[in-house]
Amino acid sequence: MDVKTVAAEGRRLPDKQEKRRFSVQHPSDAGRELTKAEIRKTIMSFSWPIIAELMLMSLIGVVNLAMVGHLGAYALSAAGLTNQPVFICLAVFQSFNVGATALVSRFIGAKDYQEAKAVVIQTLIVSAILGTVLAMIGVIFSKPIVLGMGAQPDTVEHASMYMKYMAVGILFQAIPTAVASILRGAGNSRIPMQYNIASNIINAICGFVLIYGMGLFPGLGLQGAAIASTLAKFSACVMAVYAMFRSDLPVALSWRDRFRLELSILKRIMNIGISAAGEQFFMRFGLMIYAIIIARLGTEALAAHQICLSVTQLLSNVINGFSMAASSFTGRNLGAKRPDLAERYCNELQKIGLLFSVSAGLMFFFAGSSISKIYTSDQEVIRQAAEVLRITILIVVPQNYLSIVAGCLRGAGDTRWPLISSFIGMIFARVGLAALFVLVFHWGLVGAWMAAISDQSVRSVLIYYRFKSGKWKEIVV
Repeated sequence: MDVKTVAAEGRRLPDKQEKRRFSVQHPSDAGRELTKAEIRKTIMSFSWPIIAELMLMSLIGVVNLAMVGHLGAYALSAAGLTNQPVFICLAVFQSFNVGATALVSRFIGAKDYQEAKAVVIQTLIVSAILGTVLAMIGVIFSKPIVLGMGAQPDTVEHASMYMKYMAVGILFQAIPTAVASILRGAGNSRIPMQYNIASNIINAICGFVLIYGMGLFPGLGLQGAAIASTLAKFSACVMAVYAMFRSDLPVALSWRDRFRLELSILKRIMNIGISAAGEQFFMRFGLMIYAIIIARLGTEALAAHQICLSVTQLLSNVINGFSMAASSFTGRNLGAKRPDLAERYCNELQKIGLLFSVSAGLMFFFAGSSISKIYTSDQEVIRQAAEVLRITILIVVPQNYLSIVAGCLRGAGDTRWPLISSFIGMIFARVGLAALFVLVFHWGLVGAWMAAISDQSVRSVLIYYRFKSGKWKEIVV
């Protein structure tokens, strides 16, 4: 799609004020060498809205899971069984979004706003179509899905009901996720923070009312939690679409735009996204098998596993925030012909992320039991969760390096090596060792998490060699 075609379709260029707004977090435009202090300041300015958003979302998730957990171990297990199937569906969108982020950030760095906007339109159209299809599949096959996940007899019906609501939420979740990827690639991390925080507050309030009941609203238990989650995702979808039609964004949409599939643009997105799709597939498939292995340990072990995932997600939010920043800074600096600056940003992000990771790991080690009691009063669940949290410090260093450097590679459009590392680490290390440690050696939940540590370590080594080679700087998108 050339410039004339875009202009003819009513896609305007941003004015100087808008360009200036989006270049604030892209200091390479200044054409001078930056100090470490300036790089760190820019990193924190861009990253804190993402981290704040993810942290608040997880904290509210902790509250929601705690409310569900006090309904009983069956409720925790039922909610947990739906996570991996939903994540597999969302992985489809995420892989497409990786390609969109890489292209949008590269075009924004090169100040090619017309092409950036064309990518935005294709991303949203595909998200809407795939979201509808996957939502229908999830609703129709909800019971077979949770049975395939290893649901115990005491959780099948509850998990099936929960799965139907989560499936409907896939559509509403796909669009705001795509918008967030687009805006972060363009250099704006605050708008996604605003609508995601608002939707999660809605989730917490509606969850409390619908789970326990209040006034005219009866207590619906686990179903109330499912309804609240779906309403929150719908609100995020509405706010995200509204944000994309704001006139002060360089990639803002207009009702005059032609919303139709453009195969040439889709091909460019998928050239990057196909490897990301493979990476997400192996990750989500591996995590699903991993969850099935853990489910064989019983309801209490699965509930403890869900608690540990929720707790460690707080740390992952910080690292994921820096990983998203790495993708955006890498793409925009490569677009501005500054690969040296892209590498400097990634190195500084690693150092900052490591500080957070080690600090969180120490907190989990010393306060694992106290943290677990927030979620449940079941003593066996608390005991198993605390055991696992004491060893999570072993996973934080490789997890930090892997997430941030893989984010850098994705921002460059180099998605093949994250795919290779995901296949080797997830399938051979995590799933293979989990089966060995849990089913053969009978090491229980701790054995399953030792396999997860092995997975993160293997993948981080593979990513290290790719990053040090410098070949990611030469990728053409």
